[in-house]
Formats: sequence, structure tokens, C-alpha cells
Amino acid sequence: MTATPARLAGRWPRAVLPSRPPSRESRLRACVCIPTRNRADLLRLTLESLNRQSVDRDRLQVVVGDDGSTDATLSMLQAFAAGFELRWTGSSGRGSGAARNAAARAATHEVLIFLDDDQIASPDLVAAHLEAHERFGVVMVQGDYPLARDCHRGGASLVYEQARVNWMTSTHGTDYRHLWGANFSVRRTTWAEVGGFDEDLPRNQDQDFGLRVTDLGVPFISSPQALSHHLHRVSIAGLRRQSFEMGRCMVRISRKRRVPVAVLLASPIDRPLDRPLDRLVRRFWRWSPRCSAALGWAVGGLLWAADRLRLRPAQVVSARLLRRFHFLGGIAVESLYPGSTPKDADSVPSNVA
Repeated sequence: MTATPARLAGRWPRAVLPSRPPSRESRLRACVCIPTRNRADLLRLTLESLNRQSVDRDRLQVVVGDDGSTDATLSMLQAFAAGFELRWTGSSGRGSGAARNAAARAATHEVLIFLDDDQIASPDLVAAHLEAHERFGVVMVQGDYPLARDCHRGGASLVYEQARVNWMTSTHGTDYRHLWGANFSVRRTTWAEVGGFDEDLPRNQDQDFGLRVTDLGVPFISSPQALSHHLHRVSIAGLRRQSFEMGRCMVRISRKRRVPVAVLLASPIDRPLDRPLDRLVRRFWRWSPRCSAALGWAVGGLLWAADRLRLRPAQVVSARLLRRFHFLGGIAVESLYPGSTPKDADSVPSNVA
């Protein structure tokens, strides 16, 4: 589905749309900003896919923001035969937000495409992002990134893919509350104006960034032609940790914006928080984070068994249950212990390696 001025005007009635297409002489250039940490093998595949882009090489620059990698990332970058301008910079292990910001600061082209290190870019990805910016002016462009065909199909990946599909096929496909950070673009001036990514958030930096960009009145459009394929890898422990951190960060963002968490969750892919079972789960987490985390390990065991047996319905149900349980836990714990881990939570997922 190609974004059109009519569609933008309908969804963003206050957006200022360009009166005419940009001239050929004003062709934009893109810098692909890639945050990474200890994933040299995946990063190499991503860079190889960028070697196959259809745009002229003088319109493409790639900057890798290395978040303190200790594997072969640096040697791989030094040896990589890039068909484009390739740079890399460090952020001293301060998280993916800092790595994204470091890459953006090193960029010299006008459009920043933020691409994760596990994305296999289609040949027209960069061209599609640039076309959207040239056609519509100052916008934020969401690309699409379905699971790669040969990606591991564990329950965690299946549930992630379901959420992505639900968002992309909903009537709210340009909902700024759910900027998906693995493949999107903004103008470099827009990134600078909002102050970049919040480096204090371990998760949900993309959502927070999208909200702040939208505060500027920048339209958000979806470009399925800006396509990459996601080599999604996450362990069960990783799913628990990520879901818990997402819940905590949702509360932190709500505090920053002075709105209820429920406002941030008002979209087709999120359930409300006022269901009786959800309220019971949050009470349980507030009563004892340690016991709740232990119950989460048991639920993780169900997902482990379903993944081993390749029972897709069981994989999806158990992964959704595990994700929701820890997401609610993150909300409950952050509400009680802002910015810190409770004393009895040595087994809470935020401490899982």
C-alpha cells in the first residue's frame, strides 16, 4: 500500500503536505544507522544485504553504532568489503539507545534509516525510504519487516510476528504509539530536534521516540515497500526479561508524558489493563515479585516444551501468556519501585542474563 497525500490528509488533518513533487536536483541521501552488540554474524548478513541496494552508492552511507561489543564485531567491520561508505563508532556499552544516537551523530546524509542488526534489507529498502521522504517532505516512515523464511520459529518469534501483522493490517497502521524501531526513517534534523533516543530506557526507546517526533507535528506514514526480513532470535529467558522491561518502560514513559499507561496502550495490538485477570496478576506481582518470577519460570517451562514439540498452537498460547504475565509484572513493579529493583527480586526477569 503506497502512501498518498489523500491518505495522509485523512489521518493527519493538520499535516502540511508538499504542494508538488521534489525536483530531481534535490535528491536526498540516506544514512543507515545500525546499533549492535556482540552479534557479528548477524551484522555481517545485514551489511551484505545493504551491498545489494538499488540506489546509487553516492546516496548511501552506513554507520554502525557499536554498544561495547567484545566478540568479532570490530574485526568483521575492518575486513568487510563495503560497496558504500561504511563507518562505525562506539557507545561504551550504554545500551541500544546510546548506540543509535552515536550512529546518528556520525551520519552526514539528510535521511536517517534506523535498521537493526538482524534485518536482511530488500534491494529497494533504501530507495523506498528516500522516495517517501522526497514525496511527502518531513515525515517519519515505518518500514515493514516480516520474519525471515529460515528464521527459528519458536513461540517467542511467532508471537512477535503476530503482533507485527496485526499492526500492519489494522486501520491504525500509522499509529505513532507503535513505531517499530527495527526499520524506520526520519530526517536528521528531526532526530536532532527531539534530542535523539532516550538513553535511560532499556526498552521501548522507539515508542518514546515516535511519540516525541509526533509531538512536533511530523506525519507518520507506512511504506511496506521499505522491506526487510527479520532474523529474530530470542531465548525464553530473553522473552521474560524483554517483556518485564517493556512493562517497566511503559510506566516510565507514562510518567514522562504525564498520561496513564492505558493511554499508551490504546491500540489494536494491546489489550486494556482493566480485565479482572490482569488486575489479579498485577496484585500478585506487587505482593511478591520473587514468587511471581518463580511462577514465570514455570510458564516458561510450558513454552520450552511446546517449542521442542513444535506444537504451534501451544507455542503461541504459552508465549503470549509468558509475555503478558511479565509485561504486567513490569508495570506493577515499576509502579511500586520507580527506577529500581525491589529487594526481594533477585529472580525478577530484569536480572536475568
